[in-house]
Amino acid sequence: MKLEVKHLRKEFGKTVAVDDLSFTLHAGEILGMAGPNGSGKTTTMNIIATLDEPTSGDVLIDGVSVLEYPDAARRAIGFMPDYLPGQPDISAHEYIDFFARAYGFTGKNRKRRVNEIEEFTGVMPIRDKTLAALSRGMKQRVSLARALVHDPAILIMDEPANGLDPRARIEFRAYAKKVASLGKAVLVSSHILADLNDICTGCLVMELGRLKRRIEGDLKNIDLESVFMELTKGEVQ
Repeated sequence: MKLEVKHLRKEFGKTVAVDDLSFTLHAGEILGMAGPNGSGKTTTMNIIATLDEPTSGDVLIDGVSVLEYPDAARRAIGFMPDYLPGQPDISAHEYIDFFARAYGFTGKNRKRRVNEIEEFTGVMPIRDKTLAALSRGMKQRVSLARALVHDPAILIMDEPANGLDPRARIEFRAYAKKVASLGKAVLVSSHILADLNDICTGCLVMELGRLKRRIEGDLKNIDLESVFMELTKGEVQ
């Protein structure tokens, strides 16, 4: 599996949110995205996940355009936003089961798949709780289960550690590694550079919609905070 972002540009009126962004991501990799607020991370992820359209450029999955074939792209992509949307009065299990139905799982196959993903993401002990009763960390587990229920080749995680306590952050780093070990490609954004240092096999440092640098290799041996401060000068868009 190969994800290609090619010369992506997104304009909102006179504001350029993403400016000629290109990068690739392969199966088994965890690619981080780091940048100040307004650097274009979420906009880029929304475009890849077919939630928005670019002004120009394209996104390809194994050579197939997500713009021309969005339905095929949605089968290949699992998107985890930085919050858990949905109805607060339904249970975690009902929420995940709804998305399994939406992806075409039926009967025993649906039940088996939902059980599998609830076990994988640690949702099983909380499956009967309503979404409103869940902690932030529990909601993120449910959100991850929903993103993975259709077994996508690509997982996109937008600020998955936002608002989590230290234990939940450790758990999510472990989940990201576990997903990548299954041969899935993972794209993750975070303001917490230490989390990216721990899990990523590469990192895009962005500012004002532009790619400042792609850092390659195991980030454990790189002072990502120093690189980030050097590359981003605190410009305001």
